[in-house]
Amino acid sequence: MHISELVDKYKAHRSTFLKPTYNETQLRNDFIDPLLKSLGWDVDNTKGKTHILRDVIQEEYIEIKDEETKKNPDYTLRINGTRKLFVEVKKPSFNILKSAKAAFQTRRYGWSANLGISVLTNFEHLVIYDCRYTPDKSDNEHIARYKVFSYEEYEEAFDEIKDIISYESANSGALDEMFDVNTRVGETFDEYFLQQIENWREKLAKTAIKNNTELGEEDVNFIVQRLLNRIIFLRVCEDRTIEKYETIKSIKNYEELKDLFQKSDRKFNSGLFDFIDDTLLLEVEIDSNVLIEIFSDLYFPQSPYDFSVVDPTILSQIYERFLGQEIIIESGGTFHITESPEVAASNGVVPTPKIIVEQIVKDTLTPLTEGKKFNELCNLKIADICCGSGTFLISSYDFLVEKVMEKIIEENIDDSDLVYETEEGLILTLKAKRNILENNLFGVDVNPYAVEVAEFSLLLKLLEGENEASVNNFIHEHEDKILPDLTSIIKCGNSLVDNKFFEFMPESLEDDEILFKANPFEWEEEFPDIMANGGFDAIIGNPPYVRIQNMKKYSPEEIEYYQSKDSEYTVAKKETVDKYFLFIERALILLNPTGLLGYIIPHKFFITKGGKELRKFIAEKHQISKIINFGVTQVFPGRATYTAILIIQANKMAQFKYKKVSNISAETLDSEENTCVYSSEKYNSDPWIFLSPETEAVFTKFTEAQFEKLGEITDISVGLQTSADKIYIFIPENETSDTYIFNYKGKRYEIEKSICCPAIYDLSFGSFESIQGNAQMIFPYEIRDEEAYLLEEETLENDYPLAWNYLNEFKEALEKRSLQGRNPKWYQYGRSQSLSKFHDKEKLIWTVLATKPPYVLDRNNLLFTGGGNGPYYGLINQSIYSLHYFLGILSHPVIESMVKARASEFRGSYYSHGKQFIEKIPIRKIDFDDQDEVDKYNTVVTTVEKLIITTDRIKSESNGPRRRMLRRRLDALSNQLIQVINELYNISDEEYTTVLNDEMLTAALGEEK
Repeated sequence: MHISELVDKYKAHRSTFLKPTYNETQLRNDFIDPLLKSLGWDVDNTKGKTHILRDVIQEEYIEIKDEETKKNPDYTLRINGTRKLFVEVKKPSFNILKSAKAAFQTRRYGWSANLGISVLTNFEHLVIYDCRYTPDKSDNEHIARYKVFSYEEYEEAFDEIKDIISYESANSGALDEMFDVNTRVGETFDEYFLQQIENWREKLAKTAIKNNTELGEEDVNFIVQRLLNRIIFLRVCEDRTIEKYETIKSIKNYEELKDLFQKSDRKFNSGLFDFIDDTLLLEVEIDSNVLIEIFSDLYFPQSPYDFSVVDPTILSQIYERFLGQEIIIESGGTFHITESPEVAASNGVVPTPKIIVEQIVKDTLTPLTEGKKFNELCNLKIADICCGSGTFLISSYDFLVEKVMEKIIEENIDDSDLVYETEEGLILTLKAKRNILENNLFGVDVNPYAVEVAEFSLLLKLLEGENEASVNNFIHEHEDKILPDLTSIIKCGNSLVDNKFFEFMPESLEDDEILFKANPFEWEEEFPDIMANGGFDAIIGNPPYVRIQNMKKYSPEEIEYYQSKDSEYTVAKKETVDKYFLFIERALILLNPTGLLGYIIPHKFFITKGGKELRKFIAEKHQISKIINFGVTQVFPGRATYTAILIIQANKMAQFKYKKVSNISAETLDSEENTCVYSSEKYNSDPWIFLSPETEAVFTKFTEAQFEKLGEITDISVGLQTSADKIYIFIPENETSDTYIFNYKGKRYEIEKSICCPAIYDLSFGSFESIQGNAQMIFPYEIRDEEAYLLEEETLENDYPLAWNYLNEFKEALEKRSLQGRNPKWYQYGRSQSLSKFHDKEKLIWTVLATKPPYVLDRNNLLFTGGGNGPYYGLINQSIYSLHYFLGILSHPVIESMVKARASEFRGSYYSHGKQFIEKIPIRKIDFDDQDEVDKYNTVVTTVEKLIITTDRIKSESNGPRRRMLRRRLDALSNQLIQVINELYNISDEEYTTVLNDEMLTAALGEEK
């Protein structure tokens, strides 16, 4: 029905519709269903989608005590099973424009579900609420009201309404873009709820410690965690109508709460409420007033939550952050809550975004389910071996529920144990969903609290869509408790450490601290049937990223084991190992011969030296299936971590897909745009570089005999390494004939000029600039016969007393450095590299991190600092060619593209120009007997000199018109240099354009090693 017809129909009988006897169900049938259809929503499911994927889900009417609303939103509008907005309906006689409670409930739905908007309508009016604002019980009906449309405006404003809430708007991503939940005005549901459960944890810890002085830290953490799990689980069940509403709120003391838990255990099973395994909870004393406060916080009007619409994945992610903290008991019964050391070292817990989780699950499991029969799906074994709070397992469960339903329909399976018919279509039974949970999904985590939360999250997911009637029907039909016991599929242990650890470290047989920290886990004993059948079909997850320095600090026994001969790990032997290396190797060992691994990991290992062993392991024994590289795009909010999705197959394949993504959305992740197919045989232990075939063809030309590598004809080296730059390097504020004057840490110092050398410090520059020192470096060395000799203490004290006194003021700090040499002196530089290498020599200098060619020619004998990661590198000539020749080549855009393709990239589009990315640059050999080549060589050299001169003149020129003319000259010279190098390198105009426009030209990201 067209919107105009719908409005005319309402106008014609408006007086009838406004009567109290005209109810909401009639309104939905007569007007709201047609309105949504006119907006493109498939209300009647004419496309025949399964219940899991259908566009519109309608709910029943359920009255709730003390609330003017229903328990579930009337309509859930979805795209591919993902909620996009709710529509809440009231009858026309109900004035929605003046109901604060109806507005609060509508906003509460959207906010609790992490949606951007929700709609409240009685057809008389249609109100769109911005659910990015945190709802509060004191809010009036105007708060967060985005738009109001009267029925009289529907026809004229229909395009505007469609732009916001139509199917097209939701499907295209326009709705998400318009109401981006990451730009909330108030707190998100997860932020708000995290704060609240942290507050509850503090209250419960306080009463537990006060009333039970014999409890240790581990006991208190256990009690608090389990109490919160049970309370929240039951509260969610109330909003889902599985439990009677306000059951928890009616509890007055801990004895009554224990009774409720025991009743729940008889009903639900699953171990969640089992007191046999945790008698501690039966014996402790908890203050009643604390419980009553917590219970009150969970209900309207104090609570802004509606747990019936809260995604279990969101709860799981909230808990993941919650688990990063622990209760520490101090003397005198006081306590504090702090991040665990390992979490603090990695800057806190950041859950994997749902869109990334779903993409990994889809890319990993789709090849395993395509073309499979129903019975084959039922036998898939999927694991997350660092499962945390269970986010990846929840997503895998969703995926399998969808695929199982598709196969039931496709194979026309008629089994009441599997499906039942509703007005919304076929729905999987609780028994069928239980089978998926018990038979297909497996998880392991080293943290026992994480294991418990994973079970909690999966059980909540299992009960999603269930109600009191459906669970009672299950109990009646199957004479079984509602929930399965997940202890046999979700287990606590260290996935990386097996029982060989006991042989490697016999102390663990007696030392509890070592044992509990290592927590060895023997896969063949814990999952004997799966391992006997070859292993898992799929392993998915986000392994921890922990550098070797932190592993040595927080789990030294583990890293010793990983690097020992008793360990089977091949990727752990180098000092550059990261913990995610080990999780990749372990996962590939645990897969069966046709299995798939799907992880999100830092992709710096693609190109760094430290990643060589991992690249070798993957390439030799397995096969890349797909890579989605996020480049500098940040996947994890608030964290500078550069990542990629990596899908690996256990068996060999000839090709794999590589995709570069700069905008994270479902559309871009699924799109084939910017996707290339690569031959697997080209990828081994060497750096993994991903180029378009056209660009690769250009770069390949430079490996012929007429080229030689830059590193073979020059000396590329780091700068001076003082290990205390702020002490040795200063910027003079004044000077005398013999001294420099500067301030450091609020104090004035004077240093002899004769012990200082001009230096560059924290200085950026571009190609062809002439650089002058902007700082002075205290240089306690003497250069003789191109060797550097440390000055004796007596010489310093007698000849340079000002410098000697200055250095002595910082002697304590200087002594803390790690110094090289047989008999190191406290005032020497931290490293001896490059002390004399660049002395009195012309050289090229460049900043390691840059967004364009950063090379300059130094004719002023400047000192500079630098290590593997910068800030500077230098190059001195060891060939027959001029430094000008090298400078011209290094500044060429195609050559710079070669650097970028192989380099580590950082936020802000900076990428590394470290030695390992520069030394293999191809340098065109010149035949000095060939006049044409000599002419081109000379053109490069003279053009570079002209570029240097012109660049200097532009910087010093104060006249605007002359500066603009000089810039035109600079452009002409740059083009001349590009053209002559194109001729030397045989780069055609088409090839030049291809390389510069290649969107596949990206770099692996992260810290260079």
